[in-house]
Amino acid sequence: MARALPRPSVLGLILLLAVVAIFPYLYNWPFFSNFLSPFRTFQVTRFGLWLIILMGLNLLTGYSGQISLGHAALVAVGAYVAAVLMNQGFMGHDVPIAVAVLAAGLFTGALGFVLGAPALRLSGPYLAIATFAMIIALPQILKLESVSFAGQEIHVNVARWTGGVQGLLLDRPKPPESLKDLVTERQWLYYEVMVPAIIMTAMAWNLTRSRIGRAFIALRDAEVAAEHMGVNLSLYKMTAFALSGLYAGVGGGLFAYNEAFISPDSFEIIKSITMVVAIVLGGLASIMGTVFAALFMAFQNEIVDALSRLIRQIPSLSILEGYLPTTANDFEKLRGAIYSIPLMIFIIFAPGGVAGLIHQVGNSAPTWWQKGRSRVTGWASIGRLTRRRAEPDAKPAVEERQDPEEETRH
Repeated sequence: MARALPRPSVLGLILLLAVVAIFPYLYNWPFFSNFLSPFRTFQVTRFGLWLIILMGLNLLTGYSGQISLGHAALVAVGAYVAAVLMNQGFMGHDVPIAVAVLAAGLFTGALGFVLGAPALRLSGPYLAIATFAMIIALPQILKLESVSFAGQEIHVNVARWTGGVQGLLLDRPKPPESLKDLVTERQWLYYEVMVPAIIMTAMAWNLTRSRIGRAFIALRDAEVAAEHMGVNLSLYKMTAFALSGLYAGVGGGLFAYNEAFISPDSFEIIKSITMVVAIVLGGLASIMGTVFAALFMAFQNEIVDALSRLIRQIPSLSILEGYLPTTANDFEKLRGAIYSIPLMIFIIFAPGGVAGLIHQVGNSAPTWWQKGRSRVTGWASIGRLTRRRAEPDAKPAVEERQDPEEETRH
């Protein structure tokens, strides 16, 4: 019996993993050297970081329906936890990078579970404002050296751990001595980011198709109906925040390790809002949509630059110079405003984002395309769709029952 939910074939996964494994070396090959470089490896590494971070946000907002505008605060907490452990150690002992990143994920996961308690009483814009308060308050907390209370100055000395305004400077990532001749620093960093990104993406894929994922979707669509179906609203809301915090902590720890520097301004308010914009453009409640959102975050500067170059090449725009943005400097000033244009277009014409748009186009594609995609991906539901289109005169799967009166006559 064919599965109701589509899944990629084993061959497709093997090919994808093979491309990911050899990507840092492709710029040395004759054909790929024309458009690939070590800088592209760095950009794809950033894509892996954003994939982890946005996957947690999509689990929270897209699947469970809990709007969060302060996701960058959890990322910053995870980055600082990992940075402090890598820089200062723990109880006089050095902490390996993998342990520091895992500890950052567990700490922010526990913090997210606790912060999920207000979600039990808040929803919609009230929850969004409450989470937005985290990203507003966190930079100030990270810079604290003392606080005055009831006329007395209390030394909290948070800046001793976080570095205050100056932030924390970490050692540059270096490959082990045994692999020094095989990989460069940039290639080693690529593998250290992409391996956890693939693992956590697979975890999210399985999670969304498990009992927890179905409970998240029921919680998002109708809380009252989900409660009547036996879904523990309190538990699953806090679980959604905990999972989001886990992904944010791991992504933040890898971000600090990748940048070798972290400061209170590394994750500001604008970046937190841009994360929400990215998952909406990519597609809410979609793993593939999160992939497109991560691509947008990693290559957003190039996307805006390419858009500005394309618009400047229109001959008629030279007449409007001085009245409309036509120069590179104009587009640089309006870089943030350019994000709003595709966001409005997608919300109006494609609410499912890029992933939803591709799904709609795929469903309306010709029969030959459906058959080819079914063979490559092994998607069972698409295979059934192509069989229906290829055999329009075939008998329906469920035959009409005869009239009860006619059955009694026979």
